[in-house]
Parts: sequence; C-alpha cells; structure tokens
Amino acid sequence: MKRKWTYLFILCMIMSLMYPPALALEAGGPVKLSISRHIAMPEFKAGEEVRWVIPIENSGGEAAKDVLVTPAIGDLKDFPFEMDRIVMQRKISSIGTNSKEDAVFYPKVSLNAEAKIYAIPVNIEYTTPNGGGGSQTETVYLKIVNDHKQPSLKVNKVILPGDKLPSGKSSTIKLDIKNDSDLMVKDIAFQLSGFTSDGITLDGTQDIQNVRSLEGKHYYQVPFNVYVDEDLESGTYSLDLTIKYKDQYDKAYQQETKIYLPVEGLGSQETDFVFEHVVYPKEGVSPNEDFDISFDLKNTGQEEARNVKISVDAGSEILPKTLSMKNIGTLAAGKSIPLAFKFFAKEGIESKNYPIKLNVEYDVKGGGSKTVQTANQYVGVFVKEGTGQNTSPKVIVNDYSYDGEYVKAGAPFSLTISFFNTNSKKAVQNVKVSLKSEGDVFSPVDSSNSFFIGSIQPNGKVQKSIQLKPKVDANYQTHNIVAEIEYEDNKGEKYTASEMMGIPVIQEIKLMTTEVEIPTENFIGNPVGITLDFYNIGRAMIRNMMIRTEGDFDIQDGNLYIGNLEAGKDNYYDVTITPNKEGTLTGKIIFEYDDDIGNHYVTEKEFAMNVIKQEEPMMPEEGMKMEQPPQASSKKGIFIFVGMVIVGVVGFIIYKKRFKKKEEVATDE
Repeated sequence: MKRKWTYLFILCMIMSLMYPPALALEAGGPVKLSISRHIAMPEFKAGEEVRWVIPIENSGGEAAKDVLVTPAIGDLKDFPFEMDRIVMQRKISSIGTNSKEDAVFYPKVSLNAEAKIYAIPVNIEYTTPNGGGGSQTETVYLKIVNDHKQPSLKVNKVILPGDKLPSGKSSTIKLDIKNDSDLMVKDIAFQLSGFTSDGITLDGTQDIQNVRSLEGKHYYQVPFNVYVDEDLESGTYSLDLTIKYKDQYDKAYQQETKIYLPVEGLGSQETDFVFEHVVYPKEGVSPNEDFDISFDLKNTGQEEARNVKISVDAGSEILPKTLSMKNIGTLAAGKSIPLAFKFFAKEGIESKNYPIKLNVEYDVKGGGSKTVQTANQYVGVFVKEGTGQNTSPKVIVNDYSYDGEYVKAGAPFSLTISFFNTNSKKAVQNVKVSLKSEGDVFSPVDSSNSFFIGSIQPNGKVQKSIQLKPKVDANYQTHNIVAEIEYEDNKGEKYTASEMMGIPVIQEIKLMTTEVEIPTENFIGNPVGITLDFYNIGRAMIRNMMIRTEGDFDIQDGNLYIGNLEAGKDNYYDVTITPNKEGTLTGKIIFEYDDDIGNHYVTEKEFAMNVIKQEEPMMPEEGMKMEQPPQASSKKGIFIFVGMVIVGVVGFIIYKKRFKKKEEVATDE
C-alpha cells in the first residue's frame, strides 16, 4: 500500500516537471494591449503646446517589447494638431504583464482646430520575448476648446473720393477690409462683379486684386478703378464682392457680400436728399433678435420738397417690426429729420449679408408742374448663423466649479453650479434641479440631491452650491453628474433639460513604513547594514518611487528606484552606511513618488544610531611572550560542534519515524 502511494507521488512530480510551460501559458495567456480607460478625457485649448498622454495597458500573461505607438492621421479636419510640431511615433521598451506605461507626445493644437470631441485612431505594434509580435488599432478621445475667433474678412467701409461717384467720370474706390478674426490669413483674392454696360464698369483694372497675407485684427485697403456711365441717374447701386483666402494651415475659405456705391447723376441738382449719420449693427445680428437702423434725412436741394415718403425694403428674410413707410410731408431746403426703423431676422435663414434699401420719394414744383423724384441708399446687415434666440426659454449649466482640480474619494467637496436662462425675453420659474451620478458615485452630504430655484430672469444667471461626497472605493477617473432640470415659462408651460458635468476623482496615496532596523553596537569605520519595510495601504498605485538615504556618514549604493508599487503590495529597502565619528548620528531615508495625476510626494523616515570607538587590543610588555591559542583545542571544538549537529539531525529523523509508526499503528487499530 505504501509503495503504491510513493509511485503515484513520483509520477505527479515527473508530470509537473514535463509540462510547466504549457500550464503557465494557459493560465496567463498571450500579450493583450489596450488603451487604459481609467483616466479622464484630456481637454486642450487651441494654440497651446500640450502634453498628450496615451496610457497603454497589458492585461495579458506575457510581456510586450519594443511597443510602437503611432496616432493615425486620416482627414486633417479630424486631427487637431499641427503636423510640423509633433513627433508621430513613441517607443516603449517593454510593458510587463498587468502593467501600464505611458506614450507621451508634445504637440501644438492648431489655432483653427474645431471645438469638439475628437476620436483619433492609434496604431500599436509590439514584439514578444519569444520572437513573436503583433499590431492593433485602438481609439483615444480628446476634447478641444477653441476661444480664437476663426478667419473672417469683412468690408469695414467703402472709401470714395467724395460723397458720391460723379456720372460720366472714372473714380478710384477703396474697400477697407478688416481681418475680423484672431488668425492670420493668406493668398487673399478680391473679385468685384455685377457690372453693367450702361451703369458702373471697371476702368482698365483687373476684376481680381490679390493680397499676400493679413494678420488678425488688421486692416487693408483694396483699390478698384470704376467708371460711371454719363446717363446713370442719381441713386445707390450695388456690386458683388467675392473674397477667397486661406488660413495658415492652408484651409480654404470663401465669402460673398455686396458693396453699395452712391452715384450723383447729371441734371438732377434742383432738389436732392442725403442719408446722414446712418447707424446699423455692424457686428451682425442673430435670428429673432431685434435691431434698429436710424439716420438723418436731409434736403440738400434749393427747393422745398413736398409729399416726402420714406420706405424700407429688406426682402422676405428681414422683416420690419415697425411701419415700413412713413409720410414726412414737407421738408424745407437745408433741413433734416431723424428717422428710425426696427427689424428682425427670421429664424433659420442663411448666414450672410442682407441688403436693406432705404428709399425716399418726393415732389418738386417747377414751371407750374410737379416732378416726382426719388433717392435711395442700401445698408448691409450680416445675419449670424446658429445663434438665433429661440422663442422657447432654455436653461443650461453655463459653468460649474469644485474644490481644486480634482476631488478625493471619500472626502466631501462643494459643487457650485451656475444656471443660465439663454432667452433674452422670457423669464423662467419654478425651476427644480435633481442631481444624479452613474453608479451613485456621488451622494449629498446632509441634504437632498434636489434643490429649487424660484425664477431666472431673461439672460439671467443663478448659482447654487451643494455638498457631495464620492464613494470611498470610487475608481480614479472622471465621473459624470447629470443635472435634470424642470422649469416653466410665464404661461405655465413646462420644459425639461438635461446637463452633464464631469468631476475627476482620485484615490489618496497612502504609504506606510516600519521603523528602521539598526544594529545595537556600531563602531567608527565599520560598515553597518540598516533596513526597513514599506507598504502601499491605499487603493491607488504609487508611481515612480525613488528611495535614498541622507546623513552624517558615508553611504554605499544608497539610491534605489522601485518604480510602481500597486495597492496592497509591500517591499523593503536596505543600505550600507559607514559612521566616521563617535556619538549619536542621525539620518533619514527619503521616499519620493507620484500619484496617478502626477502630484509629487516626499516621505521621510528619520533614524538615529549610537557610534562608539572600537577598543584597541592590549599589547604585551617587552620581554613577555604572547600566548598562542592551542591549535589542537580549537580544532577539537569544531569537531565537537559538528558532531553535536549530526547527532541532533539523526535523533530528529529517528523521532519522526517512530512518531509516524505510532500513527500507522493507531490507524490500523
């Protein structure tokens, strides 16, 4: 029976020696790389040089070597970085099993990068210690914020040689162009069109004027020579202007607008009207936003004007909110009258420059008969895209803040939220806000997760603060809080909205060390070994740990790089020091390390040691012989000690055999 169990045990041992590699491979598996999802999505500002970290994680059972990380560039519109300012590949020497390493890039965000969340493919190639390898593609996400005004050229004004262009003559007009953006533009082409053979034509100049570049917020005057036909009547005439240009990254743009030229025709000097001090919104308007156009109408003629009528025509997209025609009656020569009209742009119209025609009609008496005269002028108003005021009130979270750049798991913090009523006309009331988080990561402290706001005025803001506490075991990442908003307008109609806020949560670093172990007797000039153990007792990984020793003694190999210490793991540190003077000497062991977001920590463990001078051996007096220790006795002692050890081992073996025999007998009984 005993031999049978012995043979079975030997067979199991042989099998375990024959197949360990296969079992290990089955338990651990091959390399498995991925982009770690346990960090917050980075947010970068346009125009800044940034530190872009792509964390690569190996959750497989085999190490990956020579890992190449390369962001893939497809359509440049979906790549927010400057191409000439980024090294497009990073190499990581190795990533161990269940480990994570960072591929760090230092790009510059393009000034014209669109403000949005980008999904960027990342190619990962690697080899394995056994000569294998592989490649894969992962996706990283990042958010770009762009506060820079994007390329936009506008005609600031048209400069004429006089108040009006005289008919029958050539004149030089200058278009005062402003780069209304923060970015430089280049390769600019201005093309003027809309000429007629019996109206305004070009005079010997090309219809396209080129400008090499124009810096942001700068001006440039573009000249054109035009000829006004001699039979053209007095009035304001429009021409079409097309502007083509590129930004500094060679992205192409095109704008179309109109310019308006007042003409003074021949034979119409008896009575005339001019539009002075014209005021209109030069920065553009939003859909459904009211705006005014005002001017002074002056009779510059020699005769009294009768039956004066003023009308405005803005087409079907720009609608008047006041009467589009006003009767003035009589306006004496040299007199003026102030006038104003209110308009608004319809919702959903195209974003462009819209001409508004100001027209005056009047009678002039001469030779016993009446003659009807007219005069007009155009005003261009630019309508913005996508910024119109909706008729329904809308409440949004326009800002929020918390204590610092992040919050600690298990530690209460104050969240302040600003609610904004985007409607410029309507107030909202009975606003109820409920805060919820995914997985109930955040819970309110001594309060409810809901609060009430009585009302928010048009374009008004209201701030509210609430104490929250993340769960103690919350993962290191950005956790979302959703604000569900319910409110009413002044008619009692109910609305709902949902806004999301991201709160980064980190786990606090916790490092514990034992006392420094030092020998009780230490002598000057004798090397001494000291040691201590340390533990990661927190829930977060301790990163980039470096340990060193400082003190009033000589230190041998005192610097030690540990690297990363996972949560719940421990390690030890030992160093050899040599005291060089007598007394109580002090020193310290210094730990330097980082947390998950790069905060640096320093922990110091102080120690003291008592150092004495070693006594010198007594020298014999002159004439005396020093006794030599008997060699035979020394060797005899050694033999006795070895014999005792052998006897002890043999006795222990006999005892074990007897004890086992008794157990077998007891079992048989």
